[in-house]
Amino acid sequence: MKKILVTTDFSNISKAGIRFAIQFACQTPCELIFYSVNTKELSDSIENYYKKTTQDYKLKKFILSIYKTTKKLVGKAEFVTENQTHVAKSIIAFAQKYKVDYICINTSGPGIFNQLIGTTASQLITTSPIPLLIVPYTYRMRPLNHLLYASDLAKIGVELPLVKKFAVLFDADIAVYHYSEFLDQGNFKNDFNAIAHNYQSDKVSFNFKKLNIEFSLLNHLEVDMRKIRPSIIVMFTKQNRDWFERHFLSSKTKEFGFDSSTPILVFRK
Repeated sequence: MKKILVTTDFSNISKAGIRFAIQFACQTPCELIFYSVNTKELSDSIENYYKKTTQDYKLKKFILSIYKTTKKLVGKAEFVTENQTHVAKSIIAFAQKYKVDYICINTSGPGIFNQLIGTTASQLITTSPIPLLIVPYTYRMRPLNHLLYASDLAKIGVELPLVKKFAVLFDADIAVYHYSEFLDQGNFKNDFNAIAHNYQSDKVSFNFKKLNIEFSLLNHLEVDMRKIRPSIIVMFTKQNRDWFERHFLSSKTKEFGFDSSTPILVFRK
């Protein structure tokens, strides 16, 4: 059974990530661990023990109220709060200790990545060894059945099995999208077709698109997302600030105004 750590700060915006996790759990056997970090400094005392118990109750009450609005049954779930000073580090430490498979977080507002600067989500993207499910605050529940996997094809033999392992949880189709400025030059097209021939199947299709260098990767993705309406976008990242800024916080991305309601699954390269 897969474990998903679902983070919340009790805000209305964080409800989007919770609703996504509830939908995910309805389609596949998994355990949801709802988790919140209290950053107020608390000492080890009997009084704070009872405060911790109150926090756990508050978290459970908050989550159950969201379940009620979704009209979904509560499956296997836990409710955990911790008193820590650093939210992102606490999330990672807890996830590693309890061997969770994915961490589910939400964005902080309009612009799925333009609003990540300085947030817990941005810190997790660049540091978490555990795959992240990033849920936009505009997410609305719908069945999960189709993945868009944006790939540079460099390590398709390593990455695609991980995507398949995730997709099989809810029997999803995988559409692999690759963007290249060299698509129509030399033998590149033949090379791409050879890769597709080796890896495509009834559940996996390949799509090769011409890259316009005037726009960012996310700009290209948004165009194709409008056409196929994937349930989740899958990406593999190099966890460093340069890569993050180049693809997610570039001026090209901001100008285009990428603002999707589609969750993104981020694996570390």
